[in-house]
Amino acid sequence: MKGMMDFLEKAGLVKRDIPAGLSTNESTNAAATHQTSTPTPTPTDGSPVLTSPVEPGVGVNVTLNLDRIYSDHGVNPSLYPAERLMRLMDGLSAMDPATRQMAINAMDAADESWSIDDPLNDAAAKIQALAAHASSITGSLQQLELETQARLDAVTSRQEKVVGDIRKQMAELEGLVERELSRSAQEIATQEVNMKTAREQIARELAEVAQVSQRLQSLSGQVGVSKTNVQE
Repeated sequence: MKGMMDFLEKAGLVKRDIPAGLSTNESTNAAATHQTSTPTPTPTDGSPVLTSPVEPGVGVNVTLNLDRIYSDHGVNPSLYPAERLMRLMDGLSAMDPATRQMAINAMDAADESWSIDDPLNDAAAKIQALAAHASSITGSLQQLELETQARLDAVTSRQEKVVGDIRKQMAELEGLVERELSRSAQEIATQEVNMKTAREQIARELAEVAQVSQRLQSLSGQVGVSKTNVQE
């Protein structure tokens, strides 16, 4: 087990407190390892603390507020969170399954403050929280779809009614236009006939006036000649 722990510590996957009696170089190397690794609480009993160069969420475009989701669904803080175990698994990914399992068992056995069940139970609780969150937002989406469809139906119904009313009014206006055009045409024709009749009547009267006037002028001429002859 010690050999496995030494291997994991050299690989940068775990770190242990420096026992008394280490040489200066060993202390310096251990301190450097502590400074370059991910800061984690260090147990006072010398048990190993997991570290990993892999940051959570690397390579994953996560926009969820996971802490809030877990809190809202009652996931309590874990002594050994599932994400910590995932970082360890990422660091051990190059190992074959048997060696990786031995390393995990070594981690579990070296620290009595936690057991492998802690991250597994934490993972199970978070899976349930995520499932509940997914169900909640899916339900919200379905409700939004129903409300949106109801609004769309209302808009379509209103559109059909308004457009139908407008088209009905347009048809009525078209009828009014046709009736007005017909009435106007009749009135125009009547006025034109009246005008023609009036012109013809005036023309006849003017002809009669001219005729009567001509006869009167002829009469005056005849009377005037006779009077002159008598005086002579």
